[in-house]
Amino acid sequence: MRMKGKVMLMSVAIFLPVLLAAGSIAYSALAHSLVQASADTSLRESYGAQLYVDRVLEGADKTEESFQARASLMTAYLSEQQGYRIQAYDTQGNLLADSVRNELSLPAGDIWKAVDGEKAWAIDETGNDTVLMLSFPVFADQHIIGVLRFLRPLTRETQLMQRTLLMMVVVILLAALLAWILAGVLADALTSPLRKLQQAAARISRGDYNATVCIESGDEIEALAEDFDKMRVSIRGYIEGLEQERQKQKIFLDSVTHEFKTPLTAIIGYAELIPRLHDESAKTQGLHSIHEEGRRLLKLVEELLALSRLGRTGFSVTDRRAALAPLIREVVREVMPRLEEADIHLELMLTDDVCRFDWDKTKQVLLNLLDNALRYSECMTIEIMMASNVERLEVHILDDGIGMTEAFQQALLDPVKRLHDVHQAKGNGLGLVICREIMMKQGGSIDLYSYPSSGTEVILGFLAGGTS
Repeated sequence: MRMKGKVMLMSVAIFLPVLLAAGSIAYSALAHSLVQASADTSLRESYGAQLYVDRVLEGADKTEESFQARASLMTAYLSEQQGYRIQAYDTQGNLLADSVRNELSLPAGDIWKAVDGEKAWAIDETGNDTVLMLSFPVFADQHIIGVLRFLRPLTRETQLMQRTLLMMVVVILLAALLAWILAGVLADALTSPLRKLQQAAARISRGDYNATVCIESGDEIEALAEDFDKMRVSIRGYIEGLEQERQKQKIFLDSVTHEFKTPLTAIIGYAELIPRLHDESAKTQGLHSIHEEGRRLLKLVEELLALSRLGRTGFSVTDRRAALAPLIREVVREVMPRLEEADIHLELMLTDDVCRFDWDKTKQVLLNLLDNALRYSECMTIEIMMASNVERLEVHILDDGIGMTEAFQQALLDPVKRLHDVHQAKGNGLGLVICREIMMKQGGSIDLYSYPSSGTEVILGFLAGGTS
């Protein structure tokens, strides 16, 4: 059963018993009031009957024998006056006279109370009609000489009760119908927000995260809908992020596959060509090309592995306060033979300022930047200079080489774009991406500024640590 039906049945199940109980109480109270009113009327009439008996017995001995002798006369007269059945009994409870002949005898509980000197009444429902039986003692000189009994049919009262009962049944049925209709309205008010929430959940299950969940019910369901909508927005953002990441991974995989294919194709081609060559210099050149392409492939694999480690588990840095100039000089000494071989002039403008950095990993960054300048910039001069303020120490590495486009600068530090757009440069490595991760990990930064034919400037930023 749907929730609406349950709410309606529950509402009617609560309302209907209450209505039936109230109707039953009202009906019983009305019936008692009507019977009591009839009994009170009969009691008032009993005083007139007592006066009538006194007049009938006036001038005679007011004895039990006199009452018995005149019982038929008195019951007939009183019955004619009252309009209903009258009976007379002796002090032993025996019937003396009855205004209606050939009628069945009736219960005599009220008779015995009257014989004992009390007025009493009872209701008889054994026949077709309900009858009020009122019995009262007849006194003479403070002695009971007999009992008179009024048998008042409650025909009018019975008809009134029947009409009342019919009207109450109609009212209860109409009230039950109204309760069912109102319960339906209430159930709609309660279940309509839930249906909207269910429809929203169905849309989300189908992958539709764009429709806003908006329910204005002013209760807990509205608060639930707001939380549900927040969940929808979060899921949509998460799904979009996953989709973007999937696209990036696809591009990255395609690019890596392409980069692997190029050197492998060259290696296989030279390997197949060398056995057919007879010129020793050509063989030597082929072997040299295989060697270079193999080194290029190995470097790409090493950088991909390093980048994977950085992205997967991160890495730790040893953050210490020290002067940066000694590290720069150590790096320069290592690359100086290559600089001299390429006939590149190096200028140093260093200070004794200190900062916080990891020695080994910062050395890796500097070596990578100088290696890029040597291999790809086609420069004649490289300058390394330091500048500092209270919060920051910067190392500027400038070359007068061929520079790069703005679009390539933006893609240079993105591993996906770096491989995807590798045809824009001579290199294919991911070293600058690793350099960025290292600098960010130790609280620093790396920035690129370059224009075609105007050289390149790389700025490394470190947290300043005072002056040594």
